[in-house]
Amino acid sequence: MQYKYILIKKENNTISLILNRPEKLNALCSDMIKEINHAITTIDVKKTSVLFILGHSNVFSAGGDLKEMKLLSQKDAETQSIYVQNTFRLLQNIEIPVIAFIQGFCFGGGLELALHCDIRICDDSAKFAFPEVKYKMIPGAGGTIKFPMIVGKATANYYLMTGEEFNANTAKNINLVQDVILSETFEKYVSNKKLVFSKTSKDSLKAFKKIQNINEDINLDDAYKKEAKLFAYLLSNNAKKEIDNKF
Repeated sequence: MQYKYILIKKENNTISLILNRPEKLNALCSDMIKEINHAITTIDVKKTSVLFILGHSNVFSAGGDLKEMKLLSQKDAETQSIYVQNTFRLLQNIEIPVIAFIQGFCFGGGLELALHCDIRICDDSAKFAFPEVKYKMIPGAGGTIKFPMIVGKATANYYLMTGEEFNANTAKNINLVQDVILSETFEKYVSNKKLVFSKTSKDSLKAFKKIQNINEDINLDDAYKKEAKLFAYLLSNNAKKEIDNKF
């Protein structure tokens, strides 16, 4: 498959998946999601230690493509939501660790993508938000499930229900990211971390990932399905008017 909206870079025994739609702040269109899905499912985990996910042009992702989303029927919105959920969940289920390096905007669907990674590291320019409530809808790619699991229910409720933007330091304080790096040294930091992980035992990394997945082995399928249904209903009945008003 030839990719238009992502880049794949192989370095030693690591792979970097780079969101590559900079003119749209790496907004996640349906074709990009398909490319991400294909890229993850075709990784040779026997030869790969770690998968890194980054955004092109110092931006992780501004979120889902709202202009594309508003054209979906309720049924199609639910189908698309489930497909995106399943794509992001591939990151959890793959045998190798997945690390997100975040700069700039990490909103909505972009934040949901990051939430499905095992480790998140950002620079001090990073900004986070779930703005869906401002469009009278909810996140539809696992955000209502993963965000509370990582930062706690009350903190998640606050940011999900207000749509309030928060910065890198707040993200670290609520345990969303594990480290905040100065933007001027971030590129060097990323290169160094790639080198470190390339030299780390594949078996050890896979074992850590397997143990974490066992510890989280609860049935989340129903929760994801309910999120998809609510997302589709609110997109069709509320959000389309709000999107039109914003654009």
